Amino acid sequence: MSAIGKRIGAASAIALAIAIGAGALFLLLSLQREGPSARMPVPLDRSDDWKEYGGTWQYIDGVMRNISDERGAMLIYSSPEWRNYSVEADVLLLGQYGDAGLILRASNEEEGVDAYHGYMAGLRDLDNALLLGRADYGWKEYVAKSIAPRVYVQQWYHIKFLAYECDLAVSATAPTGETISAAVEDPGCQPAGRFGLKSYNTGAEWKNLVVRPASAQDLAAMTGGNKPPRAVPDEYPFGSVPEPDERYFEPLRRDLEAHQSDVNARPIASLRLPEPGAPTQATVRGVVTLTTPVLYVQDSSGGLAIPEPHMEAPVGIGDEVEARGGVIPHDFSSELQRAEVRPLWSHTPVLPVVITAYQAATGAFDAEYVEIEGVLDQAQEEAGNRHVLILDEGSQSFRAITADEGIGTRFKNLKPKSRLRLRGICVVDSAYTRDQTSFAILLPSLRDVEVLAGPPWWSAGHILALVIGVLLATLLTLVVYIRMERWRMHAVIEERQRLAHDMHDTLAQSFAGLGFQLEAMQGELQEGGDVAPQLKAAREMVRYSHEEARRSLAALRPEHLESVGLLEALKNSAARMVKNQAGIAIETTCRGNERSIPLRIADTFLRIGQEAIANALRHAQAKHLRVSLEYAKNTVELLVADDGQGFQVSSESAGFGIRGMHKRAAGVGAKLTLRSAKGEGTTVRVRASLPPSLPMTLWKALRMIRKGKGQQDDLGTD
Repeated sequence: MSAIGKRIGAASAIALAIAIGAGALFLLLSLQREGPSARMPVPLDRSDDWKEYGGTWQYIDGVMRNISDERGAMLIYSSPEWRNYSVEADVLLLGQYGDAGLILRASNEEEGVDAYHGYMAGLRDLDNALLLGRADYGWKEYVAKSIAPRVYVQQWYHIKFLAYECDLAVSATAPTGETISAAVEDPGCQPAGRFGLKSYNTGAEWKNLVVRPASAQDLAAMTGGNKPPRAVPDEYPFGSVPEPDERYFEPLRRDLEAHQSDVNARPIASLRLPEPGAPTQATVRGVVTLTTPVLYVQDSSGGLAIPEPHMEAPVGIGDEVEARGGVIPHDFSSELQRAEVRPLWSHTPVLPVVITAYQAATGAFDAEYVEIEGVLDQAQEEAGNRHVLILDEGSQSFRAITADEGIGTRFKNLKPKSRLRLRGICVVDSAYTRDQTSFAILLPSLRDVEVLAGPPWWSAGHILALVIGVLLATLLTLVVYIRMERWRMHAVIEERQRLAHDMHDTLAQSFAGLGFQLEAMQGELQEGGDVAPQLKAAREMVRYSHEEARRSLAALRPEHLESVGLLEALKNSAARMVKNQAGIAIETTCRGNERSIPLRIADTFLRIGQEAIANALRHAQAKHLRVSLEYAKNTVELLVADDGQGFQVSSESAGFGIRGMHKRAAGVGAKLTLRSAKGEGTTVRVRASLPPSLPMTLWKALRMIRKGKGQQDDLGTD
């Protein structure tokens, strides 16, 4: 294959890759804009993709759980631009007298009761209903369809919620396989938004969450092909309260019958010191404060652990339960072994007791729900998906432990030396402290960790980095200083070499020539000859040497030339020379865009110009003297012209001054031209190249790039 063919193939491959990338980007943007393009299981374990608003969320063994009875707890996912789609999941209510389900088309979410814009559908056990409604920072209920025989807590229901255009449909499938559905049309619908999970006044669990695109056919399959009725919102409970209905009291009556508690229930604190001869079995009542890794229950007198309980149904934090089992007293708390646990009803979670690390270390708050502060020393991951925080508070060290699987980057983002506030169960059991600390805190989840203050800046690592930075900066400054000193010395040496060459080419040669003339005069005097020519030449050499010495001294003060400019310096020199000569006119002109001239070129032009002016005034008997400086694109030209008597230009007529001008011009790469004739005056013209300016350099570089690109395009089209 030829080189041109290879270039064409490479260009085609690049174009194909760009097209594929653009297509993928367009598809991604379309997905973000409209919603899912196909059935898509939603990962519940990626906590970084979810945004929580209230509640206490945990992910364990494929199940997302809210263990809080908080009203209006939400967990939100996806893009705010999703429009027509459906979400389905298995939902389980942990407690009673609340509801839980799915949210669609949510936007402007905030923490609070129904603090969002969007739709919610789910199950409510208070009136055993499948509900569907809209939240606009307040609840508008569209559907409350009764489920027979009732909505059972601690049982899984499959809920599917669909939104297509302004039509909404929901269905719920019971464990027995029976399905109930409802649908409405909302004329002023919320057009797009995110989906999520929501519970109200109860804990709940979700699993097998799937989202997929929705079409008119999907809507018809859920509604049986019927047009959904127009939504008529019921403002309860934000509007007028309806008349009491027996169906609202039936769940209360039934639960009271089903959960008759043991009248012999004992306070938990009384189990620590059992009386002699007291039965080893005991019944307690309390509120669940922790469910994993061990069930903890607390009443007004204290708390206890219930390892491996036998439960009728799973319980959540905040549920009031009754437990009966064998009492195992410990130093500071007790356990119930082989306990039977029955949920009574949902309850408001207990509030933590605010204590210090010293109080916790005494064991007085063993097995109780507490709030404590400490400074994070390190974070560790242990076997069994256990995450451990090591904290210090004063002279006390303690551990905080959680088995929350869905913590994502929350755990990694906790920085050592941060001050944290923790809420959890205080324990002194060596199984958790490992005999390394006096107590430990069992956290329901890492969301029970609040960062009060970040780590202080003046840490050992930062101080070390600062010291290293200062050392590096000092070293860099020293290197730069040494380099600048070298540059300065190099410039001094170059200037000395230039002066040495200058003095060798002018003063030294002039003195050597003067010595030759004196030797010649000595010979002529011994022979009795005429020494007038030698005296004239010697006088000329002395004059020239004096002028060169004066100019060499002036060259050591370049600030004068930089301050007044080349043309002004030549004008001042000419004015000093004609001060004692009347009738001589001096004209100075400048043409072109004046630019900065390198000092070496400017000094050379100054010396050549001074020599030309001196020759015109001394030998030409001129009446008019013109000095001109012309700036071109990349050159500068000096012209000195007079209307004097002129001379015949030849190598024999070139004196010391003319030869010196040629040498100076050659020293900076300039070209000197001298024109003169008898009676026609003399013109000295010297031209030198200037370095390009920065804008011109950039322009040339761009032109070269464009030129090279054009050549490549030409190759590609051949």
